[in-house]
Amino acid sequence: MEHRINTVKPLKNFVVSVIFQNGVKKEYDVHQLFSAFPQFRKLENTENLFEQVKVDIGGYGISWNDELDLNAEEIWRDGVDTGNKHEIDIMCLVGTALIEARQSIDMTQRELSEKVHIHQADISKIERGLANPSIQTLKRLADGMGMELKVEFLPKTKS
Repeated sequence: MEHRINTVKPLKNFVVSVIFQNGVKKEYDVHQLFSAFPQFRKLENTENLFEQVKVDIGGYGISWNDELDLNAEEIWRDGVDTGNKHEIDIMCLVGTALIEARQSIDMTQRELSEKVHIHQADISKIERGLANPSIQTLKRLADGMGMELKVEFLPKTKS
């Protein structure tokens, strides 16, 4: 499964707090990279650069500038799970479900786009949680993947 990042926040001592689209929160110590990858020392030597961290388009990683970035899979693998699970926006949940369904059948966004006649950019927006697709659009996407669309109403769990 491919992990995507929803939000990132810089903390003290060159640690970033990352919330993934599945709600898992992890902390990653960027300081550990300073000796192995000298370019990361710029975070230490350039005032306020570390605080400028942002999520890359699509949630595939985080970056500070064109030279300094980290891949989501590395953060997922080597980050420390805080044990906190965050409630994720429904649009992000829909996006994650679409990504997982599409990848489970090895279909690209482009292939799905061509099959269902929905612009690839619109599919990308849905997957990133930036669009509010209608039930009919979700049904078209499911049909295009040879899948059934299932909507459930479940009791809330207490946390």
